[in-house]
Amino acid sequence: MNLTEGAPRSPYDALGGITFLPRTIDKMRAHIAGTAGEYNAKAGYSTALFELFGVSADEFEQIVRDNPTDEGVLRAVMARKPLSEAEIEAWNQRSMNRTPTDDAGWARHWKMLEDAGFGDRKDIRTMYDRLDLDDGRQVPIGGRAPS
Repeated sequence: MNLTEGAPRSPYDALGGITFLPRTIDKMRAHIAGTAGEYNAKAGYSTALFELFGVSADEFEQIVRDNPTDEGVLRAVMARKPLSEAEIEAWNQRSMNRTPTDDAGWARHWKMLEDAGFGDRKDIRTMYDRLDLDDGRQVPIGGRAPS
């Protein structure tokens, strides 16, 4: 995985029904390869995913090192902390609909959009949509409908 030449998978992409997991795997594989570029595999929202599975960033890195396939990573993290369908659904709903919660958070959100060249996209409300735009993906006017 070389993130100096392209973006990781969309935060909406899922593995085992879990959104953001494929993106986190991509960022960690690039970190391991030394090709993460501007992406940080051990910070940002990936830390919430690590918490979901009860692993540290370093433990997740070792899991990715030990498992060359996405399915292997999924099996390993689910072995650490099996998630029910309800837990996965709650994660997905919380994550896909995540917006800033205070004025300072909204100010950071708008600044990140502006820095990415999308200062005019005041319709972008969720973190997932902002990340997709920043990665060069098309996001419809109004963003993706909240679930």
